[in-house]
Amino acid sequence: MTTTPTPAPGTPHSAPAHSAPAHSAPARSATPGSAPAHPGAAVLDFDDPGFQADPWALYDHHREHDPVHRSELLGGYAVFGYELVREVLVSPRFSAYHPFRTSRRAFGPSMLDRDGAEHQRLRSAAAGPFRPRAVAGYAERIVAPLAGELLDELVAERRTDLVDALARTLPFRVMCRVLGLPVEEAPWLAATLAPLVDYVDHGPTTLAEVTRRREELRERLQRARAGEARDGLLADLAADERLSPAEVVNTAVLLLAAGTETTAAGIANVLVALGTRPELYRRLRTRREEVPGVVAETLRHEPPLHVTLRFAAEDVDLEGVRIPAGAPVNAFLAAANRDPAVFPGPDVWDPLRRPQRTPLTFGAGRHVCLGAGLAVAELETVVNAVLDRVEALDVLAPAPLPSGRTFRAASPVRCAVRPAAGAGR
Repeated sequence: MTTTPTPAPGTPHSAPAHSAPAHSAPARSATPGSAPAHPGAAVLDFDDPGFQADPWALYDHHREHDPVHRSELLGGYAVFGYELVREVLVSPRFSAYHPFRTSRRAFGPSMLDRDGAEHQRLRSAAAGPFRPRAVAGYAERIVAPLAGELLDELVAERRTDLVDALARTLPFRVMCRVLGLPVEEAPWLAATLAPLVDYVDHGPTTLAEVTRRREELRERLQRARAGEARDGLLADLAADERLSPAEVVNTAVLLLAAGTETTAAGIANVLVALGTRPELYRRLRTRREEVPGVVAETLRHEPPLHVTLRFAAEDVDLEGVRIPAGAPVNAFLAAANRDPAVFPGPDVWDPLRRPQRTPLTFGAGRHVCLGAGLAVAELETVVNAVLDRVEALDVLAPAPLPSGRTFRAASPVRCAVRPAAGAGR
């Protein structure tokens, strides 16, 4: 669960705003988004198929040669490298607020695009269910039963699309239960939310379609807020006197989006990592204490969200570059996560890595992802549920690499499933 980037205001929507061996990342092919021949060729273009398939060489180039980049195409600035990205995220010289953020048009005004006292009020109202003790309860009472039920069905059918089906379905069922909505509504919620997520991901969805779907979603959540949802986060929000009815619904829309898209990508990415390493998979079935390391390293190495947005709150000098007040600044979280100055051998996927610094997958500072703990708990629970029920999970060649604009997931995934004894019955 985390935040999303938006293009600069005024730009077209389509324009962007060790007992075990380590595992090397797959070799990167030469594509339009790969290593530029010269600095002038290092163009950040979310619509470039080469960038969508493989942005890492471009990130490497900018981090080394142009860490604070002025991008005409993005209509603002792009920042690479761990220390610089973290500075943008935590410094009061940068703000999340802008009245015309694309995410604001998609989800409505929310804590995502507020700062100061307003941000703290909205965040504190929603924070209770995401504290560690509550998260542990969700993992045990909600995630594990839902994951087990869904996996029992998929494993019994030996579905070759098990990874895709699990990633696509489970996060919405979990968020239904968290919010207090019927699980049966998960498919409708997924279909209704999809255009909103596509819009903030610089996709082709029109604002008219986003507005129509957002109002459908709001109407459903408003009915639930008015009395249908008697248990769960939506009821808790409705009972909070600090929130207006509109703020309750907007917060629920934001949490629904944040709690599904990135979690779905995380599920797909971690299961592909395991399904392409059979020896590691076999070992994990008897060494579950290594599961948290697998999840953490996958989130560092292949974060579901690559970039988030801030605005300069004042004129800022960053790495010798003058950023004027109000300018959009795209903070590339994924590039920070592979900064060799912080993470030695950053392109190697090493589940036994114990970094000295925290990866920026979930951001940092006052806007750090509210649901980070739940996202990690959900991923760990899913991995353990798969290990319980599947003796061998083999991703069929060619194994997909994560791809996308700013949200990035391995898809489509086809796999051979060998059930564990007694599984799926």
